[in-house]
Formats: sequence, structure tokens, C-alpha cells
Amino acid sequence: MTHSARASVPHHWRASVVTALVLVLLALGLQGQDSNWDLRNYHLYTPSALLDGRFDGDIAAAQLQTWHNPTLDFPFALMVRAGLPGWVVALWLALPAFIAVLFALRLLDLLWPERRSVTRTALAGLTAVAGASVMPSIGTTFNDAFVAAGVMAALWWIVDSQGRRGAWATWVPAGLLAGLCAGLKLTGALYCVGFIGAALACGPMRGAPSRILALALGGVAGAALTAGPWALHLWQEHGNPLFPYFNEWFLSPDAMPQGHKDERFIPRGLDALLVPFHLLTDSSRFSEGKLSDPRLLLGLASLVVWWVAAWRNRRQDANFARVANALLVFALLSLAVWVKLYGIYRYLFALEALCSIAIIGVLSTYLPVRWGRAAMTVVAVLLVVGVNRPGWGRDRFSTPMISVHMPPVPSNSLVMLADDNPMAYAVAYLPKTVAAISIQNNFMTPSRCTGLQAAAEQRVRQQKGPIYVLRKASKDPVPEALRAYGLVGAGACLPARTSLDELELCPLGREPTAPICVAAAPGP
Repeated sequence: MTHSARASVPHHWRASVVTALVLVLLALGLQGQDSNWDLRNYHLYTPSALLDGRFDGDIAAAQLQTWHNPTLDFPFALMVRAGLPGWVVALWLALPAFIAVLFALRLLDLLWPERRSVTRTALAGLTAVAGASVMPSIGTTFNDAFVAAGVMAALWWIVDSQGRRGAWATWVPAGLLAGLCAGLKLTGALYCVGFIGAALACGPMRGAPSRILALALGGVAGAALTAGPWALHLWQEHGNPLFPYFNEWFLSPDAMPQGHKDERFIPRGLDALLVPFHLLTDSSRFSEGKLSDPRLLLGLASLVVWWVAAWRNRRQDANFARVANALLVFALLSLAVWVKLYGIYRYLFALEALCSIAIIGVLSTYLPVRWGRAAMTVVAVLLVVGVNRPGWGRDRFSTPMISVHMPPVPSNSLVMLADDNPMAYAVAYLPKTVAAISIQNNFMTPSRCTGLQAAAEQRVRQQKGPIYVLRKASKDPVPEALRAYGLVGAGACLPARTSLDELELCPLGREPTAPICVAAAPGP
């Protein structure tokens, strides 16, 4: 690197920092504070229940997601419980998106250094931030941005290391970052497979064993740090370190012997190969809400163009060809794992960011300067206005971010949840002595006599104090699932006002009913 090139590095770091910061803050301001389904269901509940010591007393209050690793949610929960304004909490939640975009822009300058400029950085940042995965995730509790931050930092480190650092100094940190991400959010494992492919492709095969070993050591260490304590807790409580997932392997009696995997969006057959093309038109193929975005198709095509150019010039720059091999394999393998296991588009935050910079990088490098600038500008604008981004639920910024006013209930009460509506965030505001039990949701149902379902029935039948059902405000009768346990409506409902929903606590009475699970379940 020449003296002038070295002198320009701080300048381009500053351009990347400013671009990422301005665009992420702009996206956050335009969208408002988060109020998505997962926030209402488990992101606030699980850490709050652990902090309050009520987690083991409740049963499945946050449905299937009750047992997700809560590590990343503790700062969010503490800020909400402290009554901080929504914009302050949103800034914390937007931080990982800023880091992910920052490293994406630095990666752009490393991979296509010939025509880097402030204008190109700004256009690439705009292209990345406006994506159908990236933008709706900014400032949310989904934690996909945390995964993307680690993945993009790892990719930057791998590329920056070529010709400068050995295999261990390159791949141990990359593996550590990937492992940390996968340990914090299990879906981040899709990128771990991509990194394995990158390590195999990034150099001569004789050096592959040392690269893979270094990557594996870093990955295992990272996953052990972030997933280990929670996995140990789940193993001790339920006999499954990933509970309730992969229970067809671990066979915990507390859940059905199945994987509990959401397969609604997984493409089948030929559709699995046509995912980038399906993303060109509005559909709900890969999301609960409709979306369309050409970034994946254009980005993968750009990576292929770049790889061909690198392969032709491999004699002049072997490191360049190795990096091109690594990133193309990383992208294709990550996408293949995503197609096979998930199909949920927002999990592709990191891959979408990589595709965004690839589009701008290739346009700026392989077109004449004048045409390149025009093409980058036109494409960036089209990729901002020509995309349908799904909405996950946003509100105007408020102080505090979340407010819940539960009616007073006796300390020996039991609160039931009996439908799929996400209400566990309100459970977090119940007195610590009032347990919450869900008997009907996306994980529990009276017809399945798992250990947890039997425990829920036993708790209901042994309850001596008042029993209530928490539900969305409605004039409908109490849910039918409660009748299976001999619970019926017994009086006027009490309003439970929150900033997210109109809820109510309805008193329940008893009527004789036959046991469902308790008779066959082991004693306490």
C-alpha cells in the first residue's frame, strides 16, 4: 500500500462511519419505535421473568419462544423497566445495524478499492440500509442485526487479513464472531456454514485443514460463551439444551418429540432454486407480510461477475482470486442453508447487506467512470423506491416506551393465557407472587399431554386462590381451551390497559370436569 493510500484510510473510515450513522438514524426516525409481535411475546417477558424470579413459576407464558436465549434482551428489558423514552431504547436497538452497515461499507472499499469515494460510500450505504431485510429490522428486538454485525465484521476481518495475517490470526477471530452470533441467536448458524465454505475456498487446499481448525476453535469458543450458560439451564430443567427445538433428538418429556421448526416459508422443489426470482414480485412467500426486493438476485449476479474477473486475473493477484472464491462460496452456502432450514427473509440481513455492496462495487469498478457514477445513482434510487418492505409493527416514539397498568389482583392468584395472542409483555408487570400459565398457544394445547401440559393442569386443579384469564379486550366468552380444565367465566372483566394493546383480566370459576393429563402424569 502506498503512502497516499495509507493516508486515505482514516478518511474512508470517517466517510463510512458518518454514512452508516446518518442513514441508520434516518431509517429509525422514519419508522418509529418497535412494537412487533416478538417484542410483545418474549423479548421483554423472558429477561424480566428471570430478573424477577418468576420464570420457573410461570409455564410457557411466551409460548414456544419462552425458552429462546435471552442474553441480548436483558439490556432492552432493563431500559424498558427503567421507563426510558422510546427513542433512547431505539438507539440501543439500532446500534448493531449501524455496526453491520459500517463494516459492509468498509468491506466495499477493501474489495473494490480502485474507485472508492465519498459518493460511492453514500450510495452503497443507501442501497444497503433501504433493503427489505435491513430497514425493517433497524431498531427492533428481532436481534437479526446483532447477527449481521458479527457476520459483517468477520467478513471484513477475513478480507483485511489476506496477505497480512496467517491462518490462525485470520480464522480464529472470524470463527469467534460467527460462534458468538450463533450462540446468541440460533438462526445465525446459517452463516457458520457459509464461513466453513469460505475457509475451504480461501486459499490452497493444503492449507484448508489449518483454516478449518482455526475457524472451528473460534466458533466453538464463541458459541460456548454465549449459548453455554443458557443451554446448561435448559438441559438441567428440561433435558434438552435447545429446548424445545430438535426435541425429536433429545426427547424431553416436557415437549412433543418433534423439531418445533417453523416451515411455513421454506421453499420446496424447484422453488428452492428460484428464490432470487420470486423475490422480484410482491408475495408472502418468505414473510408474514408481503415483500419484494431484487437485491439478492442482483447481488449474487454481481458476485459472479466479480469472481469471473478475479479468476481471469488470478496470476496477477492471487489474494484477490482467493477472496472472490471465499465470498462467493460464503454467499451461496449461506443462502442454501437458509433455503433448507428457514425461508424467513429477515434472517438474510447480513447476506442482503453483502449483496448491496456487491452491486455498487461491481458497477463502480467495471464500468467507465462517467457511466459508473450514473449507473450507481440510478440503481441506488431504484433499489430505494422499487422495493416493498414488510412492516413488523411500529409506533410513534413515546415516554416511557412501554406502559402497562394491570388491575390489582390478590397475591395468591393464578393468571391463565389461552390463545396465540402475544401478551407475555403484560405478564411481566404482574406481581411476582402471581404465576402465569398458558394452556393453549403455538406450543401448548390440552390435547397434548406433555410434561409441561400436565404440570399446567395440575397447577390449575391445585390452585386455591382466585384464577383469571388474561386476554385481549373482547365481549366473547372465555376461550374454549379453559373449559377443558373446568374453568368458566365468573364475573365482569377488569381492564388491563397497555400502550400496545387493550387487555383485560377476567375472573374464572370452576365446574366439574374429567382429568386430561394429570391422571397419567407422574406425581409432583
